[in-house]
Amino acid sequence: MPKPKLLTSLALIPLALGLVSCGSDEVEMTDSTWLVTNIYTSPTEANAISDLVISQPSLDFGMASLSGFSGCVPFTGNADFDKAGQKSTVTEAEKVTFSELDFAELPEDCQGQELMVHDRLVDLLPGTFEISRKSDTEILLTKDVEDLDKPSIRLLSWVAPAP
Repeated sequence: MPKPKLLTSLALIPLALGLVSCGSDEVEMTDSTWLVTNIYTSPTEANAISDLVISQPSLDFGMASLSGFSGCVPFTGNADFDKAGQKSTVTEAEKVTFSELDFAELPEDCQGQELMVHDRLVDLLPGTFEISRKSDTEILLTKDVEDLDKPSIRLLSWVAPAP
C-alpha cells in the first residue's frame, strides 16, 4: 500500500501541471509550487536533496503566506515581503521574512534523508531571506545573516515559463 506522503506528492502533480504563467517569461513566485532542490547550510555538507527522498520538499508562496512540505510533513506560516526596507508585494520583493511557522506533527516513519531535510528546513526557514532570481524558473533564498557562508535554499519551479 502506498505511503500517505507519496500519495500527497503524486496528488500535487496535476495541480502543478495545470498552472500556467501568463504574460512573462519569468514564473512569478505565487504562480508555482517551488521544489526545494538544494539546502546550503555549510560548505562542507552535502547540499543537494538526495534521490532517496521520496517526497520532494516544496514551498508555495501566497501574497502574505507560505505553505509547503518539509519532506515529512506539511507546514504553513506567514511571509512578509519587502523592497528597500519597505513593505512590498511579492512580485516586487527583494526580501521575504518567514514567521509563525507551524509544522504538522512529525510521524514515526520520517527517517533518514527525509528527516535530515525536514530538520534543515525547520531550523533554516524562520527569518529573513534575500530573494535572487537565477533564471526564469529558479530562485535562491539566502538567509539575511552576518555569516560569511550564508545558508540558502535553491528553488525550482514546477511551471515552465509561457512560450
